[in-house]
Amino acid sequence: MTIFRRATAADAATTLSWSPDAVTLRRWVGPSARWPATAESLWADINTPDFTTFALEDPAHGLVGFGQLKHRDGTIAHLARVIVSPPHRGQGYGRMLCTALMHEAPRLYPIVAYSLYVYRDNAAAMKLYRSLGFVVKVAHPKFPEIVLMEAPAESPR
Repeated sequence: MTIFRRATAADAATTLSWSPDAVTLRRWVGPSARWPATAESLWADINTPDFTTFALEDPAHGLVGFGQLKHRDGTIAHLARVIVSPPHRGQGYGRMLCTALMHEAPRLYPIVAYSLYVYRDNAAAMKLYRSLGFVVKVAHPKFPEIVLMEAPAESPR
């Protein structure tokens, strides 16, 4: 049974190993990610007061997922920096992580919807998010290769 818990700096260090180059890291953390990154610089960049960070752990495999929540615009739970370890992709961990984040969000903030950003060419992620009730809203204002997706808070999870 997987364990959903608050993440630590050690978890961020592990996830850094899942992004071995600047392009991969920026696709996960966002276009402003520093490179080269260290475990310390990554944790400092993403562990800010406006984000709550979580880890998904499988007793047999260790850390398999990592993601964050941010309260946006007073009513939206924004899923951010969602990542699954490369050897565990395609095994349902992304769905488990996203549904856990979506379940946790209303405990943290009053919300009416969820949002997230995703690269247009990330077909696996787009398919997952659509299956969770997300729809594409608009292109990112600075990075047209990234889109904002939203889902109502009562989306099937």
